[in-house]
Amino acid sequence: MRAARLGAWPLVVVGWLGCGHRPSGPADTIAAFGSAVERKDHAAAYGMMSDDYRKRVPLAEFRAQLEAGGAETVAAGRKLAESAPRTPLRIEVEVDLGEKLPLVLQGGRWRVDGQPFDYYSQKTPRAALRSFVRALERKRYDIALRLVPARYRPAVTGDKLKEYWEGAERKAENQKLLQLLRTHINAPIIEVGDEAHMPYGERSEVRFVREGGVWKVEDPD
Repeated sequence: MRAARLGAWPLVVVGWLGCGHRPSGPADTIAAFGSAVERKDHAAAYGMMSDDYRKRVPLAEFRAQLEAGGAETVAAGRKLAESAPRTPLRIEVEVDLGEKLPLVLQGGRWRVDGQPFDYYSQKTPRAALRSFVRALERKRYDIALRLVPARYRPAVTGDKLKEYWEGAERKAENQKLLQLLRTHINAPIIEVGDEAHMPYGERSEVRFVREGGVWKVEDPD
């Protein structure tokens, strides 16, 4: 698995401005950040934002945003500082196709808090879509068959799927479709009973159907 990408979590320790120490852990960082906000020490609070955040937002803009909240911002900082030691810490690391692996801090150690590699799940429409893309990218036509709705299943075999997805006539077009699905993997999905659909791109839509408690891909385009 690639290195954890935690850039979306802004309270990363990058150093105290004007102080001679660094917070020793996530809870300490959150508490210190909240305290800095409460006492309106905007430079110290800004110093605890991530490098990526500080590249996007200058100190002046950061200060203006905090000051715009007035007393509510101060109260929020106080609450953050007071609750940090008691709040269970949780982060999510992106694995693939928008799928996140949750971790929680317990007893001073980070522990995985979810099924790490349920690669071909059909528990939700989005899980089915991830499984669809992964199966076809890896040429796992045995897995792809599981995602075929019952009404089409009698006419579909692994060999036919391989011929359709790898045949010279459609191979390039199919690769573009899979890439497009990857790009829009987190697009909103609308569920209504045992059916669901996900509009994506300019005029495309994935349709899903639930059969026997699992979701299948009725039409990816």
